[in-house]
Amino acid sequence: MHKDRLISDSQDSEVSMRSLYTYMSNEKTRVALFSLLASVLITVMNITAWLLTNSLAVLAESMHTFLDILVTTITLIAVSVGSKPPDKEHPFGHGKAESIGGLFGSLFIIVAGILIGYESAERIMMRTPFTPDMVAIIVMAIAIAIDVNRSRALRRAAVKWNSRALEADSYHFLSDVAIETSVIALMIIGLLMERLSIGLFDEWGALLDSLIAFAIVIYFSVIGARIMRTSIDELMDKTSEELIRRVANVTKSVQGVVSVKDIKARRIGSMAHIEVTIGVSDHLSIAEAHNIADNVESAIKREVGPSIVMVHVEPELRERVERALASVRNPLITNIHELNILESQNGVVVSMHMVVRSDAKLSDINKAVNEVESKVKQEIPNALVWIHLEPDKRAINIDEVRKAVNAVCSKYGGRVGDINIVEAGGISAMRILVYLPQSMSVTEAHNVATEIESEIAKVYSMPYHVVVSVLPDTKTL
Repeated sequence: MHKDRLISDSQDSEVSMRSLYTYMSNEKTRVALFSLLASVLITVMNITAWLLTNSLAVLAESMHTFLDILVTTITLIAVSVGSKPPDKEHPFGHGKAESIGGLFGSLFIIVAGILIGYESAERIMMRTPFTPDMVAIIVMAIAIAIDVNRSRALRRAAVKWNSRALEADSYHFLSDVAIETSVIALMIIGLLMERLSIGLFDEWGALLDSLIAFAIVIYFSVIGARIMRTSIDELMDKTSEELIRRVANVTKSVQGVVSVKDIKARRIGSMAHIEVTIGVSDHLSIAEAHNIADNVESAIKREVGPSIVMVHVEPELRERVERALASVRNPLITNIHELNILESQNGVVVSMHMVVRSDAKLSDINKAVNEVESKVKQEIPNALVWIHLEPDKRAINIDEVRKAVNAVCSKYGGRVGDINIVEAGGISAMRILVYLPQSMSVTEAHNVATEIESEIAKVYSMPYHVVVSVLPDTKTL
């Protein structure tokens, strides 16, 4: 039994998923729009501060925040597109738009770092002076307050919705805070030193300004590279090992799940796309298996958050064994029946009766046995496979059967009634009606029936199901 299901298949689930996408889109778009407006405001403030101070660090921050306007615009577009629900042309959603936005954001972080590094080196060689200014300190302090709050808001939204674009934005503004804080500290030190000795700060202020810019550039370039790598991994549908581990653990904890056979998990924007194959007991009904699949889906969604989950259900053993046996194509094997599967703490035992051509050599039959065993073990490694061999049957002759049965019945004063034969699926079922004296005990009648079955087995090899029905013979009264 197999069952593939997507949690959004039902009408209720579709409504729920669309509501989730709408809520997600509204929240992420709101945060991204706030970030864009803040970038415009802070860029204007930083350019003003740079004109007043001629600080390389302030210039670096001005360039950075100017780039932020472009980056946050891309982020706004990315989260708006990425939050759209799946449609006919995009059945898996638009989530990769956010990964693309994150990729652009990380590229801008790295490019800005290269430009600032170049300016830092040039400033050191040219010994361009650094001019502290109280106005710049005030302007940048305001910018820090704005950046701290929006960085936190972006980070919360990025973690909540697993948005690579918002994560890149949050680190943009965290780098802004670092640069702004260092510049303010440097300016305060410069103002204090100018009180002590005019011109003393000019000797090393520019150098310290450049070194601080270098350190910040290196740190956030590393972060940019990490975000770039993560974005590329998402675009390439790289498997998330951590996500697979979490899915495996929560799936195993669901009652009714016998085994977890295969898990595929990936992130597409804010959504996790998960496929899991579970094994369940052979004795479950379709409804029971369906219920277990529902429970698995719910458990996974609680664990990993917004996700599209596909659960594939397989009976644990019997169907796998039957599938393995169906793949055997050996002309010497005419039938396999009496299949039994025993599960214990020590392993799995698969036993069966295998009907083979009666004229085949034992050496050839052994190869057929090995083939069957190999096929079963491909499905169930380390299983013990027990095979009982039976020669194939010859055609049943009713008169021959009647003669054999009558020979037994006559010894006990009985007689033969109707003999019925049914053929189905390569198996023959034979029902023999026997009339025995009314004075005979049940035990004696059972022994007669067993003797008749033995005589039939001497004439016709299995696979036959022989049923001997015993009735009292009223004609003997």
